[in-house]
Amino acid sequence: MVGIVEFEHADNVAEWPERVASGLDLLRVETSIWPEYLEGAVAARLRTGDVLEPRGLVTMGPLKVVVDGSLNTRTAWCWDPYPGIGPDAEHPCGVATVPPEELRRLLRHAIPHGIAPAVHAIGDRANTEVLDIFAEFGVAGRIEHAQLVRSEDFARFGTLGVTASVQPEHAMDDRDVADRHWEGRTDRAFALRSLHEGGATLRFGSDAPVAPLDPWIWIDAATRRRRVDVNHGIRSSGSPRSRPRREHARKDHRIGGRCCRSRGSRPRSAGAGFERLRELPVSGTLLAGRWTWRGL
Repeated sequence: MVGIVEFEHADNVAEWPERVASGLDLLRVETSIWPEYLEGAVAARLRTGDVLEPRGLVTMGPLKVVVDGSLNTRTAWCWDPYPGIGPDAEHPCGVATVPPEELRRLLRHAIPHGIAPAVHAIGDRANTEVLDIFAEFGVAGRIEHAQLVRSEDFARFGTLGVTASVQPEHAMDDRDVADRHWEGRTDRAFALRSLHEGGATLRFGSDAPVAPLDPWIWIDAATRRRRVDVNHGIRSSGSPRSRPRREHARKDHRIGGRCCRSRGSRPRSAGAGFERLRELPVSGTLLAGRWTWRGL
């Protein structure tokens, strides 16, 4: 790994320059800010892309906003109720943790000051609402996860210039729970090829430590949707619509490959074949012309 996008819920803008100054200089770091730090960033006149320390290793990243929950907890905000939850339940379709009007308020403050949004949206209702708000503001923001998307919304990613920051290995980890909680909707879940063909800019990552910080794993999960499990042998997940073409998967990692806390080195797999991606070794990593790690 040669770089990360830091979405830790902390004062990343202050902490990362201090870490680099103390000798932690093996990574490029794009920091995020959370809503409680937005006012301070605006007061300091920080903009997304600004360099935050003398060596140029730390740059100002986006405003991170989490507008819904997760699939496993049935709190991802969806258009349809979760199976087994009655219509009289308090949140049958999941939870809007940051309601649309609050997201609008945050973006009204951030965007005029040059701070780009990166919005966590997992359920299809959450993704629709975020796309609507990006359209209102005329901003080509970033949606983190985009795990379940309405069929009519895939093309809106391209129309609006929105980046889908996705974690391919999550499709492997969550395949069984998706079959339960999103029954009848999984053709639209983790649909990387549909996002790509809709014009989204894809960025691959891990959401580490949720999934391993390993770009080979992301590309393998994206292109094959299968892995060997100790208890179940080779298991697959998703339809062909969920898998981008291999050349696209390599590009989506190489040109940025960043989501949540991970950005990787340029993957090369010439002659190795995609059947061995999860086992490929790394020869070494370079940062600004400097070796930061060398293999045997």
